[in-house]
Amino acid sequence: MSYAERDIPIYYTELGESDPILFCHGAGGNSTIWWQQFAHFSRQYHCIAMDHRGFGRSSCSSEYFDVSKFGEDALAVLDAAKVERAHIVCQSMGGWTGVQLALKHPERVRSLTLGDTIGGFDIPSGVSEIGPVIERLKEVGGSNVALGAAFRQNQHSDAHLYREISAFNVAIRSLDLYGQMFHPDVLVPLERATNLNAPVLVIAGNEDEFWPPEVLKELSQHIPNARIVELESGHSPYYEVPEVFNETLQAFLETI
Repeated sequence: MSYAERDIPIYYTELGESDPILFCHGAGGNSTIWWQQFAHFSRQYHCIAMDHRGFGRSSCSSEYFDVSKFGEDALAVLDAAKVERAHIVCQSMGGWTGVQLALKHPERVRSLTLGDTIGGFDIPSGVSEIGPVIERLKEVGGSNVALGAAFRQNQHSDAHLYREISAFNVAIRSLDLYGQMFHPDVLVPLERATNLNAPVLVIAGNEDEFWPPEVLKELSQHIPNARIVELESGHSPYYEVPEVFNETLQAFLETI
């Protein structure tokens, strides 16, 4: 097992060679959740996936839990893996990580993919309406919102596997994740989106209850060199429609 040294050890896993991709998971996942991307991309790319602090094998107490450190944690993972520049692929909460890294260390980011995420930007349409969705997450456990309704109804075993992978995130249950994610000191002023210099791909699920396509389309208008693609899925197209997601991502990476 590999760890990057920070104030707490940050776990990461890697597979493959050549151009590096760092995968940053969402609040319902951990590094394991990217297994369908590792299977596809490790044949041509050096795939790396991290466990954010408080998730998976990067366990931590409330004393060390700080969403504003996610970007520097990702930087430490790149350093530990001896990677100078990488494509950064983010899902939901992982967008906070990717945006922090891209704004503070642009020289390390070859491209940025924002999957169903506002990336921590303080965009009113993506922040003010999020409260009721978060309450549903807390009440029912997450997969009711993280996965689209059609997927939950038709893909029972895969939905079950998602919940089982999420169950390994023990530490985060006692931490104030959403309070930190949407704290004014953590959210990034929207005008800073113009400082994202790397090519950006925004992926939206047409049934996403977190951030519907219209929110992500609005965000993409503030980002230079951004393109947006809408897929038929809920909040987690990388998991719900992995073949389409992988093809979309690969087509984007091949243009860089």
